[in-house]
Amino acid sequence: MKHIALLAAGFGYMVLLIEALHAAVAWWKGELAQPGWSDIALIGALPLLVWIWWRYISPFGQKCPKCALPPETDKPQ
Repeated sequence: MKHIALLAAGFGYMVLLIEALHAAVAWWKGELAQPGWSDIALIGALPLLVWIWWRYISPFGQKCPKCALPPETDKPQ
């Protein structure tokens, strides 16, 4: 049951992120003459959605030893 809930939450998050990006691009291009409340809410939520993606989903935000740079050595060449 936990896996299904996580899958549903992940799917919902990705739909929100894609729709927010779509609304932001349409707003940027001037295609939204009269943005509705849903467009305004999606554009307003975009920084939070991007931060969640960067912090928890992206490999760039992870504190993973596999993703880190190798330690520098002080040996002369």
